Amino acid sequence: MTLLTPWWLLLGLLAPCLYWVLPAYRESDLAVRAPFFQRVVDITGTKAQPNSSIPHRTLIQKVSLVVTWCLLVVCTAQPVLLGKKVVQQKSSRDLMVALDLSKSMNKKDFPSANGQLTSRWQALEDLMQKFGSQRKGDRLGLTVFGSGAYLQVPFTDELTTWTQVVGSLSTEIAGPATAIGDAIGLSIRAFEVSQAKQKVLILVTDGSDTSSQLPPVEAAKVAKAHNISIHTIAMGDPATQDSNAKVDIETLKKVSALTGGESYLAIDKGALEHILAEINRIEQSHYQQVSYQPYNYLYPYILMVLVSYYFVLWLGLSLFEVKRRKAYV
Repeated sequence: MTLLTPWWLLLGLLAPCLYWVLPAYRESDLAVRAPFFQRVVDITGTKAQPNSSIPHRTLIQKVSLVVTWCLLVVCTAQPVLLGKKVVQQKSSRDLMVALDLSKSMNKKDFPSANGQLTSRWQALEDLMQKFGSQRKGDRLGLTVFGSGAYLQVPFTDELTTWTQVVGSLSTEIAGPATAIGDAIGLSIRAFEVSQAKQKVLILVTDGSDTSSQLPPVEAAKVAKAHNISIHTIAMGDPATQDSNAKVDIETLKKVSALTGGESYLAIDKGALEHILAEINRIEQSHYQQVSYQPYNYLYPYILMVLVSYYFVLWLGLSLFEVKRRKAYV
C-alpha cells in the first residue's frame, strides 16, 4: 500500500491546533450548581433525573472522534493498493503495405522452391503472412489496389488480424487495372492519423500504372513532404513480351529514390524471400517499453467502514440512552 498524495497528511495537524487555540464551544442554560447534590439524593432516597447532571462524552465517543479524524486525513492522501507491475511494448513506427491485386497477379510464372510455377499472388500471399507475423513492435496497415485503391486494415498492432485479412484477399477484387499512384495517395491519407515517428510504405506490384488519377512520381513527392519512406518491390520478369504483365521498374525506382527508400526486383519466390528479409534488416521492428503499475483506491472501503461503524455506534448509544431513561421512571 502507498499514498498518492502524502502531503495531505499535514492536514492531521489542523485538528490539534484548533483544539488548543480556539475556545471550547459552550451552551448557556439555567441551572443550580449543588456540590452536595449526591448527598441529597442519597438521604432522600430519590432518583436523579436525566437533566439533573451535566452530560459528558463517553470514552468510546472520544476515541471514535480521534480515530475518525485520522482516517479522514488518510483518505485525503489517497491510499492505494498496488498491483503487479505491467510492461507493455508501444510501437514507435507505422508500416503500411500496399499490395497489387490486378488481373496480372494471376499469371503463373513465378518459380517456387520445388521448381513448379505458381501465381504471383500466391507467392506474395504466403510470404506476406510470414512477414506480418515477424513485425512485432510495429503497427501494420494494409492497402490493396487494382483499378482503384482501398484501405483494408487501418494501422493496428494486432498482427494476427492483419495476416488473416491478407489470407482472405483474392485478385481482381479491386479491378483488373493497376493504380499505383492512387495506392500511394491513399496510404498517405492513412498516415495522417498516425502519431508514429517513423512512417514506412512497402508497395508491391507486377505492372505499370494504368488507371491512377495521381501519377506515382507525383504521389511520391507528396509522401516525401509527409516524411514517408517508400520501399517498392517489382514482381515478374521485366524482359517479358507480355505488355499486360510488364513491370515499370524505372518508375518504381524513382518513387523509392524520392522518398529515401529502396527498390527491389523479385523474379522468383527465392528472390522475394530475400527481399523481405532485406526489408526486415533495414526496417527493423521498433518499439518502446512502457511500464505502469495498476492500483486500487482504498478510501471508498475506509469510508464505508466508518459509516457502518457510526451507524452501529449510534444504534448502541441510542439503546443505552433509552434504557437509562427508563431507569429514572
